[in-house]
Amino acid sequence: MRLYLVRHGIAVDDARVDASRPLTNKGRKRLRKTAHALRERIDLILTSPLVRAVQSAEILAAEVQHGEVLVLEELTPDHPIEALLRAVAKVAGKRPSVALVGHDPQLTLLLSALAHVPAVKLDFRKGAIVRLDLSGLPQPRTVAARYWLKPRSGAKRKGLPLTKAEPKRAAKPASRMSRPRGAPAAPKKKVAGAAAKRPESATETAAKPAAQERQRFMGSPRPNEPIPAPPEAHPPQGGGAV
Repeated sequence: MRLYLVRHGIAVDDARVDASRPLTNKGRKRLRKTAHALRERIDLILTSPLVRAVQSAEILAAEVQHGEVLVLEELTPDHPIEALLRAVAKVAGKRPSVALVGHDPQLTLLLSALAHVPAVKLDFRKGAIVRLDLSGLPQPRTVAARYWLKPRSGAKRKGLPLTKAEPKRAAKPASRMSRPRGAPAAPKKKVAGAAAKRPESATETAAKPAAQERQRFMGSPRPNEPIPAPPEAHPPQGGGAV
Protein backbone atom coordinates (compact mmCIF):
# COMPACT_ATOMS: atom_id res chain seq x y z
CA MET A 1 0.00 0.00 0.00
CA ARG A 2 1.26 3.48 -0.92
CA LEU A 3 0.45 6.11 1.68
CA TYR A 4 0.92 9.81 0.87
CA LEU A 5 0.98 12.28 3.74
CA VAL A 6 0.18 15.80 2.55
CA ARG A 7 0.36 18.79 4.87
CA HIS A 8 -1.93 21.62 3.79
CA GLY A 9 -0.48 24.73 2.15
CA ILE A 10 0.18 28.11 3.74
CA ALA A 11 -3.05 29.66 5.07
CA VAL A 12 -4.02 33.17 6.19
CA ASP A 13 -3.55 34.07 9.86
CA ASP A 14 -6.20 36.76 10.37
CA ALA A 15 -9.37 34.63 10.28
CA ARG A 16 -11.53 34.73 13.42
CA VAL A 17 -12.32 31.02 13.27
CA ASP A 18 -9.44 28.59 12.79
CA ALA A 19 -11.50 26.06 10.83
CA SER A 20 -12.34 28.60 8.11
CA ARG A 21 -8.84 29.88 7.34
CA PRO A 22 -8.25 29.67 3.54
CA LEU A 23 -4.99 29.21 1.66
CA THR A 24 -2.96 32.20 0.60
CA ASN A 25 -1.93 32.74 -3.01
CA LYS A 26 1.59 31.69 -2.10
CA GLY A 27 0.26 28.56 -0.41
CA ARG A 28 -1.78 27.61 -3.49
CA LYS A 29 1.12 28.21 -5.86
CA ARG A 30 3.62 26.15 -3.87
CA LEU A 31 1.26 23.25 -3.27
CA ARG A 32 0.29 23.14 -6.94
CA LYS A 33 3.96 22.89 -7.91
CA THR A 34 4.55 20.08 -5.41
CA ALA A 35 1.43 18.15 -6.42
CA HIS A 36 2.33 18.48 -10.10
CA ALA A 37 5.74 16.91 -9.39
CA LEU A 38 4.10 13.86 -7.80
CA ARG A 39 2.89 12.35 -11.09
CA GLU A 40 1.43 9.21 -9.52
CA ARG A 41 -2.11 7.89 -9.34
CA ILE A 42 -3.88 8.11 -6.00
CA ASP A 43 -6.91 5.86 -5.61
CA LEU A 44 -8.34 7.65 -2.56
CA ILE A 45 -7.79 11.16 -1.20
CA LEU A 46 -8.91 11.72 2.40
CA THR A 47 -8.91 15.25 3.80
CA SER A 48 -9.55 17.06 7.04
CA PRO A 49 -12.83 19.03 7.14
CA LEU A 50 -10.99 22.30 7.80
CA VAL A 51 -11.10 24.76 4.88
CA ARG A 52 -7.34 24.99 4.29
CA ALA A 53 -7.08 21.20 4.10
CA VAL A 54 -10.08 20.85 1.77
CA GLN A 55 -8.60 23.45 -0.58
CA SER A 56 -5.26 21.61 -0.51
CA ALA A 57 -7.02 18.33 -1.38
CA GLU A 58 -8.71 20.03 -4.32
CA ILE A 59 -5.35 21.26 -5.64
CA LEU A 60 -3.88 17.76 -5.24
CA ALA A 61 -6.83 16.21 -7.08
CA ALA A 62 -6.42 18.67 -9.94
CA GLU A 63 -2.77 17.75 -10.49
CA VAL A 64 -2.82 13.92 -10.24
CA GLN A 65 -4.93 11.05 -11.46
CA HIS A 66 -7.17 10.03 -8.58
CA GLY A 67 -10.22 8.14 -7.46
CA GLU A 68 -12.58 9.31 -4.71
CA VAL A 69 -12.07 12.41 -2.58
CA LEU A 70 -13.64 12.12 0.89
CA VAL A 71 -13.66 14.09 4.13
CA LEU A 72 -12.39 12.17 7.14
CA GLU A 73 -13.23 13.61 10.55
CA GLU A 74 -10.29 11.86 12.21
CA LEU A 75 -7.88 14.04 10.21
CA THR A 76 -8.63 17.05 12.43
CA PRO A 77 -5.63 17.78 14.67
CA ASP A 78 -7.32 16.82 17.96
CA HIS A 79 -7.76 13.12 17.07
CA PRO A 80 -5.17 10.57 18.32
CA ILE A 81 -2.99 8.64 15.90
CA GLU A 82 -4.51 5.23 16.77
CA ALA A 83 -8.02 6.44 15.95
CA LEU A 84 -6.82 7.94 12.68
CA LEU A 85 -5.14 4.72 11.54
CA ARG A 86 -8.22 2.65 12.31
CA ALA A 87 -10.46 5.07 10.39
CA VAL A 88 -8.14 5.14 7.36
CA ALA A 89 -7.95 1.33 7.29
CA LYS A 90 -11.74 1.09 7.43
CA VAL A 91 -12.40 3.61 4.64
CA ALA A 92 -9.48 2.65 2.35
CA GLY A 93 -10.17 -1.09 2.31
CA LYS A 94 -7.95 -2.73 -0.31
CA ARG A 95 -7.14 0.38 -2.31
CA PRO A 96 -3.45 0.32 -3.30
CA SER A 97 -2.82 4.04 -2.78
CA VAL A 98 -4.25 6.58 -0.29
CA ALA A 99 -3.42 10.25 0.40
CA LEU A 100 -4.07 11.94 3.73
CA VAL A 101 -4.36 15.73 3.65
CA GLY A 102 -4.14 17.19 7.13
CA HIS A 103 -2.38 19.29 9.73
CA ASP A 104 0.47 19.38 12.17
CA PRO A 105 1.31 18.18 14.74
CA GLN A 106 -0.90 15.21 13.82
CA LEU A 107 0.88 14.37 10.55
CA THR A 108 4.32 14.65 12.12
CA LEU A 109 3.25 12.34 14.95
CA LEU A 110 1.75 9.91 12.42
CA LEU A 111 4.96 9.89 10.37
CA SER A 112 6.99 9.41 13.54
CA ALA A 113 4.88 6.43 14.62
CA LEU A 114 4.98 4.72 11.21
CA ALA A 115 8.64 5.35 10.37
CA HIS A 116 9.90 4.87 13.94
CA VAL A 117 11.72 8.20 13.94
CA PRO A 118 11.52 10.72 16.83
CA ALA A 119 9.15 13.55 16.01
CA VAL A 120 11.76 16.16 16.96
CA LYS A 121 13.96 14.95 14.09
CA LEU A 122 11.25 15.50 11.44
CA ASP A 123 10.75 18.73 9.53
CA PHE A 124 7.30 18.34 7.94
CA ARG A 125 6.62 21.75 6.45
CA LYS A 126 3.42 23.14 4.98
CA GLY A 127 2.82 21.94 1.42
CA ALA A 128 5.25 19.01 1.67
CA ILE A 129 4.31 15.47 0.54
CA VAL A 130 5.81 12.27 1.97
CA ARG A 131 5.39 8.81 0.43
CA LEU A 132 5.50 5.65 2.56
CA ASP A 133 5.12 2.05 1.39
CA LEU A 134 3.24 -0.03 3.98
CA SER A 135 2.38 -3.69 4.35
CA GLY A 136 -1.11 -2.67 5.52
CA LEU A 137 -3.16 -0.71 8.07
CA PRO A 138 -3.87 -0.07 10.89
CA GLN A 139 -0.72 -1.82 12.19
CA PRO A 140 1.77 -2.28 9.34
CA ARG A 141 4.47 -4.89 9.80
CA THR A 142 6.86 -3.15 7.42
CA VAL A 143 7.23 0.53 6.51
CA ALA A 144 9.59 2.00 3.91
CA ALA A 145 10.11 5.75 3.50
CA ARG A 146 10.45 6.21 -0.27
CA TYR A 147 10.78 9.95 -0.78
CA TRP A 148 9.35 13.37 0.02
CA LEU A 149 8.69 16.46 -2.10
CA LYS A 150 9.89 19.91 -1.07
CA PRO A 151 7.09 22.49 -0.84
CA ARG A 152 8.85 25.36 -2.64
CA SER A 153 10.50 23.68 -5.60
CA GLY A 154 8.73 20.31 -5.75
CA ALA A 155 12.16 18.63 -5.77
CA LYS A 156 12.16 14.95 -4.81
CA ARG A 157 14.36 13.81 -1.94
CA LYS A 158 14.92 10.25 -0.77
CA GLY A 159 13.87 9.17 2.69
CA LEU A 160 12.20 11.47 5.22
CA PRO A 161 12.11 15.24 5.73
CA LEU A 162 14.61 15.52 8.58
CA THR A 163 15.80 18.55 10.47
CA LYS A 164 19.21 19.85 9.51
CA ALA A 165 22.00 19.22 11.96
CA GLU A 166 23.54 22.35 13.39
CA PRO A 167 27.09 23.00 12.11
CA LYS A 168 29.82 22.47 14.65
CA ARG A 169 31.52 25.65 15.77
CA ALA A 170 35.30 25.79 15.56
CA ALA A 171 37.01 25.93 18.93
CA LYS A 172 38.45 29.33 19.74
CA PRO A 173 42.18 29.49 20.58
CA ALA A 174 42.83 29.87 24.28
CA SER A 175 43.59 33.40 25.38
CA ARG A 176 46.89 34.20 27.02
CA MET A 177 45.05 35.46 30.07
CA SER A 178 42.80 32.37 30.35
CA ARG A 179 43.81 29.09 31.93
CA PRO A 180 41.96 25.79 32.51
CA ARG A 181 39.92 25.55 35.67
CA GLY A 182 41.97 24.06 38.50
CA ALA A 183 45.32 24.73 36.80
CA PRO A 184 47.95 26.54 38.94
CA ALA A 185 48.37 30.20 38.26
CA ALA A 186 51.44 31.30 36.38
CA PRO A 187 54.14 32.95 38.53
CA LYS A 188 53.84 36.70 38.53
CA LYS A 189 56.65 38.70 37.02
CA LYS A 190 58.53 41.03 39.33
CA VAL A 191 58.02 44.59 38.27
CA ALA A 192 60.35 47.30 39.45
CA GLY A 193 58.26 49.74 41.46
CA ALA A 194 58.67 52.55 43.90
CA ALA A 195 60.18 50.15 46.43
CA ALA A 196 62.93 49.01 44.04
CA LYS A 197 66.44 50.03 44.95
CA ARG A 198 67.98 52.86 43.03
CA PRO A 199 71.71 53.47 42.62
CA GLU A 200 73.25 55.60 45.34
CA SER A 201 75.16 58.74 44.61
CA ALA A 202 78.71 59.34 45.80
CA THR A 203 77.50 61.83 48.43
CA GLU A 204 75.03 59.31 49.87
CA THR A 205 77.66 56.58 49.89
CA ALA A 206 80.10 58.80 51.83
CA ALA A 207 77.50 60.00 54.30
CA LYS A 208 76.24 56.51 55.08
CA PRO A 209 79.21 55.34 57.30
CA ALA A 210 79.08 58.60 59.26
CA ALA A 211 75.41 58.17 59.90
CA GLN A 212 75.95 54.58 60.96
CA GLU A 213 78.78 55.73 63.30
CA ARG A 214 76.57 58.36 64.91
CA GLN A 215 73.77 55.85 65.33
CA ARG A 216 76.16 53.32 66.89
CA PHE A 217 77.26 55.74 69.65
CA MET A 218 73.91 57.38 70.20
CA GLY A 219 73.71 57.95 73.98
CA SER A 220 77.18 56.40 74.51
CA PRO A 221 80.60 57.96 74.74
CA ARG A 222 82.08 58.78 71.42
CA PRO A 223 85.38 57.22 70.52
CA ASN A 224 88.56 58.95 71.80
CA GLU A 225 86.57 60.78 74.48
CA PRO A 226 87.67 60.28 78.11
CA ILE A 227 85.27 58.31 80.15
CA PRO A 228 84.16 60.45 83.12
CA ALA A 229 85.07 59.07 86.54
CA PRO A 230 82.22 58.02 88.78
CA PRO A 231 81.45 60.43 91.65
CA GLU A 232 83.30 59.81 94.92
CA ALA A 233 81.37 57.98 97.55
CA HIS A 234 80.85 59.90 100.84
CA PRO A 235 80.50 57.99 104.05
CA PRO A 236 77.11 58.25 105.68
CA GLN A 237 76.82 60.77 108.46
CA GLY A 238 75.94 59.61 111.94
CA GLY A 239 76.83 55.96 111.32
CA GLY A 240 73.17 54.95 111.22
CA ALA A 241 71.79 52.37 108.94
CA VAL A 242 70.24 53.64 105.86
